[in-house]
Amino acid sequence: MTAAPLTSDTTQPAPAKLPALHTTLLDSAQVEQLLDDIETCAALVEILPQYAAQEFVPDRPGLTLAEARHLLASRAVRGLQLRYRYDGADWWDTLMVAGDRWRVVRIRHEFDDSMT
Repeated sequence: MTAAPLTSDTTQPAPAKLPALHTTLLDSAQVEQLLDDIETCAALVEILPQYAAQEFVPDRPGLTLAEARHLLASRAVRGLQLRYRYDGADWWDTLMVAGDRWRVVRIRHEFDDSMT
């Protein structure tokens, strides 16, 4: 979905295309497989925990995969965001508690170096 221009001014650049989101539900075994795949096939950038909605998130380096596994298995987090590089792109998988399963939202980022 792209935003429609607010005016008819054609000198403005076209809005950037948003990356596609993919979502699915995984059980605990599938989450373990996802973590194994990331560990084996990708370059992990960082893992960011999401605790309670209003809870302060400590300013500390990202988690390790071992810590992420423990937090997911114990359900000590509401969710985690796994950021990794695979196939020449940055991928962000966000895992969120969904009853007895985990909702995964995946997005592939292709950041433009001129924007940094």
